[in-house]
Amino acid sequence: MSLSLLYRDELRGFYKSNVMIILWIGLPLLSVTAYVSLPNLDQQTSMALITASIISSVGGWLAAIMLAVHIIHEKSHHVYELFLIRPVHRSHIILSKFLAVFTCVVSATVIAMILSLVVDYFFIQQYSETLFTDTLESLIPGLSIIAMECAAGAFVGVLASSVLVGIILVVITHNISSLTIMLPIMWHFPHTAALSAAIGMVLSSVFLYLAVALFHRRQF
Repeated sequence: MSLSLLYRDELRGFYKSNVMIILWIGLPLLSVTAYVSLPNLDQQTSMALITASIISSVGGWLAAIMLAVHIIHEKSHHVYELFLIRPVHRSHIILSKFLAVFTCVVSATVIAMILSLVVDYFFIQQYSETLFTDTLESLIPGLSIIAMECAAGAFVGVLASSVLVGIILVVITHNISSLTIMLPIMWHFPHTAALSAAIGMVLSSVFLYLAVALFHRRQF
């Protein structure tokens, strides 16, 4: 069974889940709520920048929990004992889940950001190309965090033996991922967007490698 087929199967399962429905509706709604609730709101406040901040703090965390809990439940229900009697590479199982969840969360992110950019375009008096570019650059750390947390969620799902332990580990990896990405911004490093993307790719690869290696060692 190929990786692409597994990916399509996982994608169909994840995009119908309650968590994804909440993300597709909740991220735009949360962004609007945060925007209108800001004190001293004026016509120069960017909703897109607020949305990018919410995405980095909420989207990746929910993605990691969804992926970790999903893998833990499948282990507890002995799904993989039946699955692996077919000609399936173990690495493809983990990678397909990671890619499916990442795709779903990024799609929810795109919906929220498009709404935010439309609102900014019509309501900010001096909307400019610079503001649009700054918004996209501010989104890169958020997407990097989502990638890292999806990969960390896969690792936690393989590692943890219970949902409670998995959620605790997801909270820990969430803080590590957020801090790792935000440090270059806080310390005012040059080219922070590119640096955040590079860090995200490296740490995502590390978490995925650990998840696949541990999954290979599991006795199913």
